[in-house]
Amino acid sequence: MKILLSAYACKPNRGSEDGYGWNWAKSLSEIGHEVWVLTWAGGREYIEPEMVREPIPRIHFVYLDDNPSNPIDRLVDATPFHWQYRYFRWQHRALAVVRQLDYEVNFDLIHHVTWGSVTAGSRLWQLEKPFVFGPVGGGQTAPVTLKKYFLDKWKSEALRSLLFRKFARFNWFFRQTVSHASLVFATNIDTYELAARLGAGQKQLELFFDPGLPENWFPPEFPSRQNEPELKLLWVGSLLPRKGIRLTLEALSKVDPSIPYKLTIVGDGMQSSSLPQWIREFGLEKVVDYRGRLPWLEVRELYLASNAFFFTSLRDSCPTQFLEAMAYGLPIVTLDIHGAKKFIPPTAGIKVPVTDADNTVAALANGIEYLYHHPQARIEMGRVGYDFAQTQTWSAKAERATEHYQRLVEAKTI
Repeated sequence: MKILLSAYACKPNRGSEDGYGWNWAKSLSEIGHEVWVLTWAGGREYIEPEMVREPIPRIHFVYLDDNPSNPIDRLVDATPFHWQYRYFRWQHRALAVVRQLDYEVNFDLIHHVTWGSVTAGSRLWQLEKPFVFGPVGGGQTAPVTLKKYFLDKWKSEALRSLLFRKFARFNWFFRQTVSHASLVFATNIDTYELAARLGAGQKQLELFFDPGLPENWFPPEFPSRQNEPELKLLWVGSLLPRKGIRLTLEALSKVDPSIPYKLTIVGDGMQSSSLPQWIREFGLEKVVDYRGRLPWLEVRELYLASNAFFFTSLRDSCPTQFLEAMAYGLPIVTLDIHGAKKFIPPTAGIKVPVTDADNTVAALANGIEYLYHHPQARIEMGRVGYDFAQTQTWSAKAERATEHYQRLVEAKTI
């Protein structure tokens, strides 16, 4: 099948959006599709050396820049919203480029994968080809009851939530994309429901777990862990307000002090400089080890050396870290919201309902205490997560998408 993959973000050996774009392209081509990847020109310096090092058959990269072309473009580029504006500018140019390319290639189907935000939309539905949009998130909002953990960033978070709840229906770009897509893959129930309200019919919508892993990611067998006296917890992620690191620290401060435990934090971001102060504020100097950003091999060793993954993100589609942790047999302790609510198996960890701040904190602390006192339950939860993670490889996702492609192309030809 000849597929046009729209992947604005696409770089090899990266995480997040860049990694999603690359892995979708690689996996679809590896299972036999002929794939043209339309991507931001800034990724060329990363893609071309990788293609020389490890050529991938049946894949063609089409680079499109987003350089400013007039005084208004250059003026907006000086604002805090320049990346969003550049993306919309790129999308506008992409339509003409793909239209010409389609005239030469005659694509069977178009699939947009990055950026993976439902509200960013795409204009490629206008080509009147079967058009798959996603996986996309972005419809989720942070719980108001936990707003104190955003500190001075809550106003901007609340404004974002207001725009989604009250004004999303006025976003013509978004509404047109969702209503005209042949299929929308939503990464959480919040985005699914938002897309449904704004024009996507039920036959056009499907929940789809966003992250994937390569087959060689997994340990050769389920990791066995010794029942050590100390419970070792791991937190991996960007230190952004919406990741809820202060919620994590407050929950730790409520754990029974007789329980020996340790939390290792890996990652950096805008709250990195504040983290040591917050650790002291909650009296956690002896139980929290902040490592900063680490190379992947060191992170992998921490996954293997830990007993549980503790992550309290307040707004996320469904973080890749959950899948990584499950692939290494770790039980999850997290909030029962957004992508975690749907995609983390119920028996793969402890998912805490979000109520008021005090009760949510207490429930998270109780989750840690339960895992300490029930080592066999940790193993059983880890096994469930491990088995689930094995179903979420990139090749499996490409195969699943292909089943939809075939259905959509056949429907188009009838």
